[in-house]
Amino acid sequence: MLAFLATVPKNDLPDVADVGVVDDGSATMAEALNLLVRRNLLYKIVPAPSPQYRVNVKLGTPEYPADAAKDPSAFALKVRRQLTDEQRTLRVFGTEIVIGRLTGDGSRVRLHLLNYGGRDTEGVRVRLRGTYPDGEVYVAGQGKVALEDRGVVEGGTEFTVPRLGPYGVVDLPAAR
Repeated sequence: MLAFLATVPKNDLPDVADVGVVDDGSATMAEALNLLVRRNLLYKIVPAPSPQYRVNVKLGTPEYPADAAKDPSAFALKVRRQLTDEQRTLRVFGTEIVIGRLTGDGSRVRLHLLNYGGRDTEGVRVRLRGTYPDGEVYVAGQGKVALEDRGVVEGGTEFTVPRLGPYGVVDLPAAR
């Protein structure tokens, strides 16, 4: 893995998030945050709700009562429904064992894909909100590979990573 990571161009971009979450430090909230990650709902821990995010979550408010995170799966679904699939910056299709982390600065984005399933996953379909030209993909165990079936559909860029081992990186420049 270290040899592979040495081949990936350096990139230090800020995190992209759709949801601001005020973390109360509880074990319940920790598990709820885990489910947000596993559902590929991009969030950032914030000290207080912020208009910067499409959705803000703070337990103990009318929208998210103190016990709202006791069922982490229901909590993640509520956040997803409030955000809506159309407004999600990242969506991953065809697998529930791939986690995405998106970074970007307006001139480019980098998508980190982590496959925690223990074996390669075929045909990981990704949708990013926004329009991006073709980019570069680096997959552990394969090196640089080409994206497949890239296209722009209803305000989003969709593509397929043909085969994903434990980790991959997709670099996309912003639209020109």
